[in-house]
Amino acid sequence: MSHALFQTALYASLLLCALGLLWRMSGWVRLRIGPEVQAVTLLQRWHALLRGLAEALFTRRVLDVGAALLLDVLLQRRLYRSDRSRWLAHWLMFAGFMLLLLMHALAAVVTVKLFPGYESTRNPYLFLRNLFGAMLLVGMAMFLFGLRRRRTRFAPVRPPMAAAFVALLGFVLLTGFLLEADKMASPQAFYRMANQFNGSADPTELKPLRALWASEFGVAFDDLKEPITPGLLQQGRTMHEADCETCHARAASAFVSYPVSRLLAPWVGVLDQAQAHSWLLYLHVFACFLGLATLSFTRFFHAVAAPISLLASGAARPQAWSSASRATRRALALDACVGCGICDAHCAVAPLARHLDNRYLLPSHKLIATGALARTGLQLGHKGNDAAEQALHIAEGAFLCTDCARCSIACPVGLDLQDLWQAGRGALAGAGLPAPAQWVKARSALAWAESLQNDSWPHSFSDRYALDAPLSSDRNSFSRCVQCQTCSNVCPVVAHSTDPAFGVDLTPQKVMNLLRLGLRDLTLGSTMVWSCATCYQCQEHCPEGIRVADIMVELRALAVQRLGRVRGQNVPS
Repeated sequence: MSHALFQTALYASLLLCALGLLWRMSGWVRLRIGPEVQAVTLLQRWHALLRGLAEALFTRRVLDVGAALLLDVLLQRRLYRSDRSRWLAHWLMFAGFMLLLLMHALAAVVTVKLFPGYESTRNPYLFLRNLFGAMLLVGMAMFLFGLRRRRTRFAPVRPPMAAAFVALLGFVLLTGFLLEADKMASPQAFYRMANQFNGSADPTELKPLRALWASEFGVAFDDLKEPITPGLLQQGRTMHEADCETCHARAASAFVSYPVSRLLAPWVGVLDQAQAHSWLLYLHVFACFLGLATLSFTRFFHAVAAPISLLASGAARPQAWSSASRATRRALALDACVGCGICDAHCAVAPLARHLDNRYLLPSHKLIATGALARTGLQLGHKGNDAAEQALHIAEGAFLCTDCARCSIACPVGLDLQDLWQAGRGALAGAGLPAPAQWVKARSALAWAESLQNDSWPHSFSDRYALDAPLSSDRNSFSRCVQCQTCSNVCPVVAHSTDPAFGVDLTPQKVMNLLRLGLRDLTLGSTMVWSCATCYQCQEHCPEGIRVADIMVELRALAVQRLGRVRGQNVPS
């Protein structure tokens, strides 16, 4: 490969990567999420960022940052706690990629400095290069298999660039192994090496060495017809020890490339004539440069943002964060999210996403919507408009969240998702989409029930909600209620009911009783349903094991659908 061409391509890809990094990272101080940070200036955000960086590096908190670097970034402790199979896949990919980068791609500036006498064709380096590549391949296979196995109809849509980048990474690995395998089997590569170190490329003079390399190194000489005798091998071994042994180990130690070279052996003559070693090198190197240049413009930018998020979490004191620091942390979270979906698996209201056919109840989609809201705002449009319908679904998903914090606890990159949800709700309310509790509580439960009596609710919808709201539709869910009032006695909302802000019209056991009587419509507008703190005290203390809190959450979700249909019928907004 031309040195000038290599240098030009390298510097061009580095320049594009640097520009992309600067642009994406500048978004961390440009993007505003939440109404309380809209007035924060760019200067204030830079000041808060630099101050936080100085405190993390030059105070005792540097120990926390070091612990986060080791445990959370390198060992991926958070992911290990959440999902060990994913941890293994991601750790294999991370370790394999980083070790290939440092010990192979950057060998001239890293490995050579650390290990004097380094030669890429000697052991342990030949073996380790294959080991690191195999680790990356196995990790990718586990990741893709797991992604396919866990995929649901609500899985976030991955942009084409993400799939293209994964394919590019696989192409880099494939061409790397093929290039090494071609060199192992190629007589042409053997003659180049022999001419350089032995001073001759004459097949007759190199006959003993050729015999040894054919039998022990796998070179596919098509003109080596005579039987290889022990004496000829001994002569070849003597020549090998004099000229080759200091630079070359037996190819079999490359446990991935060597079997591939055996498969290529029948066609190695054609490959040599086609100069396969040359174009495979070009494909491999320029694929690496293309990946470097495009990294910042794909979702795999989280490879940069996620470690920074983990380090920030390790040094964080959220209670002391200023509005400027919080604004930057929120913007960083959008890029740091790896799209793993673990938050969805731990979400308390995830079943409602399926029941209500609304993906925006799931944390992963709420995060996407929060970013879109911050970047472009809500396009409310006119009634029936697709953008307006989407905005309503986003608001429904945001306000039905119970703030149980399970998603934040399970997040492998330490995102404070509850803070993002609060910011997103503020933005939604500012855009004219207040919490459903506000317009539901504006009218009594009885008034809502009367409005529902006049609603022409299609029979097919009734059948659907018997399936989509199984707890409040199935009498077996609440028929065991003995009205003992244990749920009401432990309810913190009932305990504070003397405060107008927490006033309730029905206690939990009364809600269960209305369901027993078949009066579900009377519960949908109840302030108890909408004031429920989802603390699960009622459910945990119920002597009959009734899922009181889960029923409350389901009624709240069902109310958004049913009461929303009659909201405009003389209902205060």
